[in-house]
Amino acid sequence: MPFAIVGYYDKYTDEKIKLLWKGMADIGVDDYLIRSDNNPHFKFAMYEDLDINNVQQELYSMTKTIKKLPVQFKSYSFYPNEKPFISIDLAVSHLILDIQDEIRKKCDKYAKLYDFNYFDQGIWKPDCQLTIEFEKEKLGKAIEYLSNTVLPFDGIVERIGIIEFPPAKQLFSYELI
Repeated sequence: MPFAIVGYYDKYTDEKIKLLWKGMADIGVDDYLIRSDNNPHFKFAMYEDLDINNVQQELYSMTKTIKKLPVQFKSYSFYPNEKPFISIDLAVSHLILDIQDEIRKKCDKYAKLYDFNYFDQGIWKPDCQLTIEFEKEKLGKAIEYLSNTVLPFDGIVERIGIIEFPPAKQLFSYELI
């Protein structure tokens, strides 16, 4: 079963992103995320398999030293796969890169990595999915909708946790200090 280590947002940021999820559903692009049991998040890492107990201990220890993280959502991006998906990008800071690097150093040894490099340093970028895969014909409708929204906006990362998927299921999370 696949897993991801994720950052979760404060209530205000959660609500803003859920409004974007709802907007994508309302215009008929994708309703998966708004119907899911998960909260908006961004992925620090993804794994094919994971030793949950050891990673849980590592994350618990780490979150006792990491302050709540201010972030800015600055732009939208889409991945032009056969079935594209759209994300909202977080501005990259040294702090967020350092946290991701620490997570990878402490948790990768307890996991089976995927055979892709999306989460490697110098390649990874923090983003929050607004859709999962959808038909290319809907891309124009999605871009038109997003062009009528307001960016940038600020948020706070308050927790770090683990999800398993599909479907997305929150296993646990820990508050940052």
